[in-house]
Amino acid sequence: MSRYFIEVLKEGVFSIDDVFVEVKKDFPALKLAKIEPLLKKLIKMKVSITAISYNTVTPKGDPVVSSGIIMRPNNRRSLGVLHFLPSANIDKFGSGSDALLIFEGVLSFFGYTVIIPDLLGNGVTKDTQEYPFLMMENTGRVAYDMHRAAMEYFPAVLGFPLQKHISIGGYSMGGSSALALVRHIEQENPSDIIVDKALIGGGIYDLSVAFEEFERTGYAEYPAAPGVFKAYDYWYGLNLDYTQIFNGPLLENMDFWLNRTHSRDQLVAWIGRDLHGYMHPDFFKPEKNEQIQKLLDKFKENSLVDNWTPKTDIRFAHASDDLSVPTRVASYTYEEFRKRGARVRLRYGKGGHYEFGKWFFLRMAMHLVAKRLAVWTRS
Repeated sequence: MSRYFIEVLKEGVFSIDDVFVEVKKDFPALKLAKIEPLLKKLIKMKVSITAISYNTVTPKGDPVVSSGIIMRPNNRRSLGVLHFLPSANIDKFGSGSDALLIFEGVLSFFGYTVIIPDLLGNGVTKDTQEYPFLMMENTGRVAYDMHRAAMEYFPAVLGFPLQKHISIGGYSMGGSSALALVRHIEQENPSDIIVDKALIGGGIYDLSVAFEEFERTGYAEYPAAPGVFKAYDYWYGLNLDYTQIFNGPLLENMDFWLNRTHSRDQLVAWIGRDLHGYMHPDFFKPEKNEQIQKLLDKFKENSLVDNWTPKTDIRFAHASDDLSVPTRVASYTYEEFRKRGARVRLRYGKGGHYEFGKWFFLRMAMHLVAKRLAVWTRS
């Protein structure tokens, strides 16, 4: 009897052409003219995508049924396993188990099995659970339980086991989540999951450092902060007085604007990118008011940098001109881990958060190809 895997929710078979249709809908500003024809020419395989439900827990430790997707080459042997974490969903309608084909899944078309959890507040839990936005302990646990569910699904439904050796990746919030999964696996130390390498980009690994930068610059390209505050308020029972946290139109409209039925572009249009326009003036003062301090204290508890030194080989990447996730978050994480002897590297690039993200996915694809070539060379 399965402990994690519950059932198949739906499934389908897709081509690389289907991927670009979805990417253009979700990221219309991405410049794909150079890589689209090349990838369509190189990648002819089709991919089977299966959405499953599985058992996990909420941040409060209560049992909950969550969901995610498993992508694998159709009718051919998989070259390996990649657990790739999804980027932030400002709205709750674009998760893997809802759409099946999502941007992160393009890596499966390189011949790999790719596991992508929805995380709570998305998929089957989108109408029943508050999104635990950047709550690292729960994120790592929910992703780990999804991997366990996939390990049960393979022999039970497909008749063969999932490989032990895996890579872990993620970009933006997916990068934060990927590091949370690495930490959780190292804490569990299972004998049947071996992480070869983690490739992580553009993530917030320490919220305290990120918000120090937001306070200093007064600017945030991505409108994530209000959603993080709301999540922490709910799950930690902070009973926040939002008149001491927000101001202006956001304070007046927060119940509607932050209900996760609106896109990133809608939120940017409403609240803007200047934090002075929606954050309480005390946010920018050395001494914070009591309500803001409640949040800052909880941010420290969710650091992925403090009180842990990874054993896994981790390659970080970050745009040096990133206006969504401060670059200092990456440099701080790298420097702290290096001081403690961790096997980490950090590579910078250009293009801002979104264009650099495209480069990151290409780098991830190159890693998968190189990993397979290394296996062929040894055999």
